[in-house]
Amino acid sequence: MKISKLLFALLAVISLSCTDETIEGGPLEFNFFHKAGSEDFQYNTVYQNAAGNEFSLRLWRTYITEIQLVDTEGSITAFTPSYHLIEPKEGNKFTFSLPFVKQDEYAAINFNIGIREDTNLSESTSGDLDPSNNMAWNWTTGYKFIRMDGEFEDNAGNRRGVVVHIGTENNFKPQSFTFQTPLVVNASGAELNFELDLLEAFQNPNTIDFEQLSDFQFNNEADLIGENYAEGFIKLAD
Repeated sequence: MKISKLLFALLAVISLSCTDETIEGGPLEFNFFHKAGSEDFQYNTVYQNAAGNEFSLRLWRTYITEIQLVDTEGSITAFTPSYHLIEPKEGNKFTFSLPFVKQDEYAAINFNIGIREDTNLSESTSGDLDPSNNMAWNWTTGYKFIRMDGEFEDNAGNRRGVVVHIGTENNFKPQSFTFQTPLVVNASGAELNFELDLLEAFQNPNTIDFEQLSDFQFNNEADLIGENYAEGFIKLAD
């Protein structure tokens, strides 16, 4: 009887010790720098795409969602809900942070361009999914994953609109980045830098010519832009 009571007390102490374990964390800051090739992107500045079209933008927004960190042992930490609307705000820069990331060494990061179908077709307003951000279509269910509004001058000298409103499941594009050296998150936090290249949306593998079409919404050409931003549109920077 005495042995049973002693064993019970010992297990209680072990259990209490386990529940008292504290996970130490720190903030992780994300910086996204908008580029047009090697140039820092600016609104209302003329750029030339691979087809030779000269164009400018007055709006550029991109949804980054479902951030995951992979530690050096291969364990994945998912941050949910995780919906972030990226756009040039401080010059060409946009910054947000995850306030609590477990102190550890991380080997890679995953996130998506776009919103997974079950959430895209719901009426969730988590994170930056608030419809007041003007990224939800008002005539159908779902969000624009990337939105670019601007104009270009065609071969006849006419100013024509450039409308890039890309959504739908086809254009949901997972992104994965491996760090050259492990990312160390400690109590003071850590920082990650990424670049978004505007010109890559219109090239590699599909060269987009605005002379042929400059309105991309729910058409096959919108999917071509989706193929373009699947790789090389967002890069991990130093």
